[in-house]
Order: sequence, then C-alpha cells, then structure tokens
Amino acid sequence: MTRKTRRTRGVLGGRSDEVVRRVLDAALVELASSGYAAFRMEAVAEAAEVNKTTVYRRWPARAQLIASLLERLQAPLRAHALPDTGSLEGDLVEAFTHRARVARTLEGRAWRRLLAERLDPELAPLLRTAIDGRGGEWKAMVTRGIGRRELPEGTDVQRLFDFTRAIVDSRAPEHVDGRWVQQAVRTVLAGARVGTLRSSPGTASRTGRGR
Repeated sequence: MTRKTRRTRGVLGGRSDEVVRRVLDAALVELASSGYAAFRMEAVAEAAEVNKTTVYRRWPARAQLIASLLERLQAPLRAHALPDTGSLEGDLVEAFTHRARVARTLEGRAWRRLLAERLDPELAPLLRTAIDGRGGEWKAMVTRGIGRRELPEGTDVQRLFDFTRAIVDSRAPEHVDGRWVQQAVRTVLAGARVGTLRSSPGTASRTGRGR
C-alpha cells in the first residue's frame, strides 16, 4: 500500500482533521441557510465533498454534528471578553455593537438561526450551556452598574436586556451602528434609572442573556 493510498483511505474514513474542518465548514453554511429543523446531513456531505457515511460515522445524528459546530462557534466568544469600560452605558454600547458586528457574519447568521429555534426540544439542551454561561458574563455588567449606583437595587436584569435587544434588533444587523446602539441603551437605561425595570416585590432580578 502506497503512502498516497493510506492518506486517501484516512481521509475517506473521516479520521483526518481536514475532513472534520470541511464538514464543519459545510455544516455552518447549511445551518445559516436552512436552520436546525431543515438542516440536512446529506447537503453537508455534498458540500464538504465527502461520502455520507463519512459524516454519519463521526456524527450519527444531526444533534451531534450541531454540538460539534457549537463548540467551534463558542471559541471566539470565549476569547472575546465582554467590556469593562467603567460605566454601564459604555459596557452595553460596546457589547451590543460587537454583537451586531458578529450578527453580520456567517457565524452570526448561524447563531440567529439557532436562537430562533431554541425551543426545539432536541436543540434546547445543546444551546442551554452556551447561553447560560455567556449570560452570566452579561449579568456581571449590570451587577457592576448597580454596585456603582448607576441603577437602583432590584433592577430586573433580564428585562433590561430584553428591551435593549428588542430595540437594537428592530433593525437588520446590516443597519445597526454604534449610534443606534447608543440610542437604544440610553433609552432603556433612562427608564431603568427611575425604577421602571424593578423586579416585582419579593422576586430577585433574573439572569440576563446578552445573545
């Protein structure tokens, strides 16, 4: 058996890093295009130029392939620390502006597809760890702001993020810039400062999710 034959068999068997990279690249495109419910393993195999059995041997089910893809998608998030500018407004503007930039990328479109289907019972467990882990970091920004007395005690963290995100996301990512984000953040913070976002009596502030 020649060296070339051994290398070819290794690739066809799905054991090489190159095959994994090609399959995950193709899976990213398919997810961004089709979403989770309509995600097709056969389309991934075709785009990656590998046999379907190569894909199914390593990832027997769609959920397993998406789990591997999520690991890749989370890597840049873990590497990009959320801002600590010294003010809550500055932190939120910078964080949501970066979020809008990411949303314009292929990876961002894939995230948006996943989050749009986050209630899918098969997908929900895969997303929970990624969302909850990052959510704790977003919550820390508001906690710092409360500690600096920029917001009143008892501010509902989740609603603050929900309202800010709703304003920012009312525009397509391509049309979101720093000025728009700043207006959204200032609008929500103005209300929060006078207590409109306080938690109901007897309830604790809920954890925020920035994504």
